[in-house]
Amino acid sequence: MFINENEKKIQVIDSYDVIVCGGGPSGIIAAIAAARNGAKTLLIERYGFVGGMASSALVTPISIFKKKKKLIIDGIPFELMKRISDLNGADVTQDSGNVPVDDEMFKLAAQQLLLESGVTLLYHTYFSDCVMTDGKVSHVIVQNKAGRVAYECKAAIDCTGDADLVRAAGFETTKETKLQPASLWFQLGGVDTDALKDLFVDAVDEKMPISSEIRGRLSELNQKGEMPIFGGPWISRHFRDGIVTINLLRESTDASSPEQFTRTECSLRENLFKVINIMRENFPAFKDCWLLKSGTQAGVRETYRIIGMYKMTADDVLNPKQFKDTIAKGTHVIDIHKPDSIEQDCISLKQEYNIPYGVLVPVNSENLITAGRCVCADNSAFGSIRVMATCMAMGQAAGTAAAISLQNNCSMSGMDTELLVKKLIEQGAII
Repeated sequence: MFINENEKKIQVIDSYDVIVCGGGPSGIIAAIAAARNGAKTLLIERYGFVGGMASSALVTPISIFKKKKKLIIDGIPFELMKRISDLNGADVTQDSGNVPVDDEMFKLAAQQLLLESGVTLLYHTYFSDCVMTDGKVSHVIVQNKAGRVAYECKAAIDCTGDADLVRAAGFETTKETKLQPASLWFQLGGVDTDALKDLFVDAVDEKMPISSEIRGRLSELNQKGEMPIFGGPWISRHFRDGIVTINLLRESTDASSPEQFTRTECSLRENLFKVINIMRENFPAFKDCWLLKSGTQAGVRETYRIIGMYKMTADDVLNPKQFKDTIAKGTHVIDIHKPDSIEQDCISLKQEYNIPYGVLVPVNSENLITAGRCVCADNSAFGSIRVMATCMAMGQAAGTAAAISLQNNCSMSGMDTELLVKKLIEQGAII
């Protein structure tokens, strides 16, 4: 059944050079990069804060900035980590390249850098649609308490995570038949963190901060039907004694389906309190624990991905290639979580790999580019490229490219990638 919506005029509130949809890790960095390269930039975000999965879903630490103790992602992404560290909310010294962050300090530091860079923020606003004029995104339509309004733009960056803008603009996307599960992260207080100190040893390369004792007991309970499906568990140290952040709860879902994702959120929330009781009853370090906070939403690993100018493959990740248009590097393990079991496929990498510009750009795109987990990659490559530090690095490339496209009057698909790479290196990126 369908209904006809009454035709009505939509007010155009303002005009911007670049509009970034989505204030997660990639969107934050994309907006800063665009603004610092001279573009009047608007960042649209649905919550009352930025940070995406790092803040709304408590997904910390931020992975992964180093390989074999060597920094491979710098520039604006690592500048943000250092700003959080200056606020006593991050540890940038870990050899693994994982950066534990305080989610509240992440929100603050990211907002500070955005405003200092001249980005206009628009919180509590959902992307709704776009207007295409001569093959270009000319207006972004949003929904908020002011109603349905529009903003004019010369270039647009989709950092929604779900390719919302790309799909609205009519470009082709794809989605796996079986998606990686969503996870509800949470923080516990009252934990005997001294008893867990061996678990918090800095994980390097393929080593994972998982307690075999805890996983073994939870697996036993899962087999008896007394414990819901889980992953890990990955238990991360906090900056304050007695507090841990846990990635454990997971559920198969499609987060691009509001009805399905709602059922998942309800189920995960119910299971959260069951799991806390299980932790209290089975592990001495958690006998006095209490729930400090949980994610505003479940962490989403994947939904839609674009059909781009280049598709990253498993071979590109496992046997790194030199691309003329390399715009960032990645080094996270190929990490594919099983949607309906406690298992995952995990392949360690011998070295960092290169990410070409083409993965960011929908085929034949004039003025639309992407960054984050909706870029073009096969299932295996996506298992590595989707993590937040890598998404930030791609965000810097996308924001810089958007500014260059306006300065040089070129399309995203016709980008002067030699100039783009030069600019990125000048602005601290490692290529």
